[in-house]
Amino acid sequence: MAKLYLNERVLRYNVCKIYSTTSFGTASANSLNCIDLKPHHINNQPSSQVMLQYIKTIFLYTNIWGCMGYHVTIKKLCIIIALFFYLVQPVLAQESNAQSTDAQNYRNMNIDMQVVYGQYNDMLSTVNLSQEQEGFVYLLRTYLKKSNDYGYKDEIYKNTSYYQNRIGFTGNVTASETWKSIFDISVHNDSYGMAQNPVYSREEKDNVILDWKNIVKYSPSFEMYYGIGGAQYYHRLVGTTTQGEKSRVYQGHGQIGGEYIWSASNRFKYLSTFYGYSYEQYENDFFCNNEIVDDFNITKDVGVTIGLNADFNRDDHWLLGPIIGASYKGFSNSSFILQYSYFMQPFKPEELYLQQKFIAPIYNLEPAHVHKVHAKIDYKMNSLITMQVVSQIEHSNNFYNYVTVPGDVLTAQGIESWIVTNSVMLVLNIVPKVLNVDAQYTYAYYHADEHITYRPQHLVAFAITYNGTKWKINLSHDIASSVYTSPVDDTKLPSRVVGYLDLQRKMLEGFFAYFRVENLYNNRYYLRENYPESGIKGLFGIRILL
Repeated sequence: MAKLYLNERVLRYNVCKIYSTTSFGTASANSLNCIDLKPHHINNQPSSQVMLQYIKTIFLYTNIWGCMGYHVTIKKLCIIIALFFYLVQPVLAQESNAQSTDAQNYRNMNIDMQVVYGQYNDMLSTVNLSQEQEGFVYLLRTYLKKSNDYGYKDEIYKNTSYYQNRIGFTGNVTASETWKSIFDISVHNDSYGMAQNPVYSREEKDNVILDWKNIVKYSPSFEMYYGIGGAQYYHRLVGTTTQGEKSRVYQGHGQIGGEYIWSASNRFKYLSTFYGYSYEQYENDFFCNNEIVDDFNITKDVGVTIGLNADFNRDDHWLLGPIIGASYKGFSNSSFILQYSYFMQPFKPEELYLQQKFIAPIYNLEPAHVHKVHAKIDYKMNSLITMQVVSQIEHSNNFYNYVTVPGDVLTAQGIESWIVTNSVMLVLNIVPKVLNVDAQYTYAYYHADEHITYRPQHLVAFAITYNGTKWKINLSHDIASSVYTSPVDDTKLPSRVVGYLDLQRKMLEGFFAYFRVENLYNNRYYLRENYPESGIKGLFGIRILL
């Protein structure tokens, strides 16, 4: 238990350090509890060279196998990343064995690998590898999930096989005391059988995303951050009797911002974000979002936010809107934030389409003008109970609503809509580090001239986690109310309750038996009309933690 808990903390600590920055909308290291994750003592016991070689080989071949469905360029990128790990592993292993002190040891390589196999020839393989060196922290990750045609009870749904491949590398480089650089590369490849669709047989997606961010501290009171990146999104609908449909999107983006601390009670922030899209069959698009904000305290507990949005889009030219907010921190165990803003919400195809299944994207949607009121309450009773309540009211003149088009696939159209959402997030640390509960409830209300599709009014997610000496148990649930499938009629998909059970049993030091059940209650459900999801299925395998 101690070694498992220690290795998990090291892995989480390294991941935490990678993303520990106040820039680009992420949380600070303290808010992520990076310091609390850092182990205070680590046994000076180097991992077995045989086990490292075993892990290295599995990692290499898993990555190469998972990349075989990609295009040639993506294949090369995947294999390069896999070979990089394979080649540098001996060096890293030597470094690991050479370290002797506790302060050095926690920087050693940490590997969390999981391989499971189950019903319908379902296979899940994940590898997370992290290491902290002097001035450098990295995370290398792979994910492969695939299944043959699945079913419900004794029925097999034809043409429902799928696979999902993920490989990524994230690194955090501290070049100097004043300069930190974060770079990220990820490659995704998905393929889904489209059941009994008479027009299309499969949907396939290939994504490559690159991102580079920098944070430069010019003085104790002035910090600047900038970043650039790009992506390629490729979507295909393989035709049954026709040629099918395909589209490719090239995206480039940049970001520049800064923060100047006038005093302990006054800080000035600005942020400019640029996005450009190149389409094969549509006119290219470009937008720029600019935000200037001044946060200052009237009293010790009362803060005020005043700012301006200046947004530009090729289709809509310039939009100026205010940012007005207030906060109160005078309560002993809670804080409150209220803010109003008016801004332009650009059309981002990667968010609207490419994260969904069974779609036929169109790329000429116009941006939206959004009025938004946001309120948030953070409540921490003690170290055992934490709660957050968020309420939002939005008015959009061009809310993107999904509609079904010929071929039984989804696209989107813009409509005017009011959106009211309320969410409650609760964390219960019943027994710290042993037993905890995470729960979230979201209520969403939409007011428009037509039904808002594929968005549930009620959504519940909760998980119970137990970390024992020998056993680790996680019971999670995804509960959603019924959803409309058409903007014009009352057809609905029924509500769903989907449970997941993960069991982990320690067999040897760093070696665990793993069991997973998906759709625990064997409910028949759909996320898309005419596309059934799998019934209950079990998976068995191992987990190795070094």
